[in-house]
Amino acid sequence: MKRENVFLNLDLSDLSAQPGALHIDNKIILIDNLDDVADEENANSLSFANYPMKLSFTIGLIVLSGGMKVKINLEDFEARAGDAIVVFKGNIGEFCSLLPDTRMVVIAFSDELFNVVKHINTALSIQQYIYTNPVFHLDEEFLDEALDIYKKMKAKMTETNNIFLEGILHGYAQVLMYSAYNYFVQRKKNADNSLECNRNQEIYKLFMQSVQKNYMHERSITYYAGVLCISPKYLSQVIKNVTGRLASEWIADYVILEAKALLKSNKYTVQQVCDMLNFANQSFFGKYFKRKTGVSPKAYIKS
Repeated sequence: MKRENVFLNLDLSDLSAQPGALHIDNKIILIDNLDDVADEENANSLSFANYPMKLSFTIGLIVLSGGMKVKINLEDFEARAGDAIVVFKGNIGEFCSLLPDTRMVVIAFSDELFNVVKHINTALSIQQYIYTNPVFHLDEEFLDEALDIYKKMKAKMTETNNIFLEGILHGYAQVLMYSAYNYFVQRKKNADNSLECNRNQEIYKLFMQSVQKNYMHERSITYYAGVLCISPKYLSQVIKNVTGRLASEWIADYVILEAKALLKSNKYTVQQVCDMLNFANQSFFGKYFKRKTGVSPKAYIKS
């Protein structure tokens, strides 16, 4: 685009003037250089503005090869193959540089086509995420899906005698946007699950460290939950989710292993072992030991 045809506010009509651009009444515009010869001139043909411009539409770019440097809201970003760039209406965009071998597709939407997504709270949350992370990598499956939709839209654009063309493209636009929103929903769920998993693993690690340190005088889940500053119920849920076993079972394992070692050492009486493991009395210790092992302490010594 020549500099004299570019305004500080970039409109869809300006974008549709790009070489090779396909559009329907400036409501949706498709541009790509997939068929261009790999040279710097063709790469630069898609450099829409090399100075900041305020967009009056929403634009999405998918980089298929090569790469580019851009500024979005005056912040520097770099996109490589497999990356997508999304800039919403009202934001400031600027192309800084483009590698000669860059291949990409561009889709620009008017508000009429872009604001079709239901579940507004989810949509706003995703838009806020994209606003702060306008350049992101796409997994291969979604990249293929988005590119396939783009190619179908591009093919339909040539059907100039199709009286339903605008409706068809509107439908494709909805498919693309709903698919994109769902992609981000699943991506966020995976990220949340990963964070939760990491958090649970950390709680389990700290729990086991505390048990190893304190099992000889503490067997209460409440005590260990207090050490970790979480509720006993939450601690129990986390340990069960991570290990498949109850927190009380892990504590009991350490207590019983220690009790067996002490009893078999022939250095201590049952009462002494009871005291060393902080049981209230020998009767309570005996019941605890038998419940966990199936035999009494005295029977275990003789076994």
